[in-house]
Amino acid sequence: MKLIIGAMHEELQDSIAYFNLTKVENEKFLIYKNDEIMFCITGVGLVNSAAQLAYILTKYEIEWIINIGTSGSCDDSLKQGDVVLIDKVYNSVADATAFGYAYGQVPRMPKYYETNKTNITNKIQFEKIKNIASSDIFIHSLDQVNLFVNKIEDKASVLDMECFAYAQTAYLFDKAFSVIKIVSDVVGKTDANNIQFNEFIKIASKEILKMLKKIL
Repeated sequence: MKLIIGAMHEELQDSIAYFNLTKVENEKFLIYKNDEIMFCITGVGLVNSAAQLAYILTKYEIEWIINIGTSGSCDDSLKQGDVVLIDKVYNSVADATAFGYAYGQVPRMPKYYETNKTNITNKIQFEKIKNIASSDIFIHSLDQVNLFVNKIEDKASVLDMECFAYAQTAYLFDKAFSVIKIVSDVVGKTDANNIQFNEFIKIASKEILKMLKKIL
């Protein structure tokens, strides 16, 4: 079974309706499924994301995890509405450098998690392939970008509060993991953020459905 996972119901609501999914859990975890695919809405934050994905992977047989949704960016080459295939996933607030680890590396774990891009690119071609950095901080200023994101050894262009938790959980459970993000705003680039988020997310939900029709 393929699992589509994301933070917000608004991002996936058009896809949930289109694929005619049944809500199977609605207490601590919001899960929809049919015989072939499952959608999970985890809510925001690293702990919510890790806990809910771990719960699913211990209860259901999942072969491929796809995180798809909206994310911010700190890359001037990107603009609102750009669709980005994620390559590497970093943690922008882990700091064990005093023990010889790279900034962003959780001790005794990989420096980053590389996503499965082949499963996606076999069906959709992407012009933009970027890295993502996650934290429990809503990064909305250039000062925050410099303080957290720019300390990572590699360039991280996309920002969110969930993806690293999904990636590390998928790694621990040895599951294929892919990520597609739609840029909702660019930090420090006000002229690129023309549509307010409450309206933009409705547009993004329809774009997500278009992509999932091709992938699934």
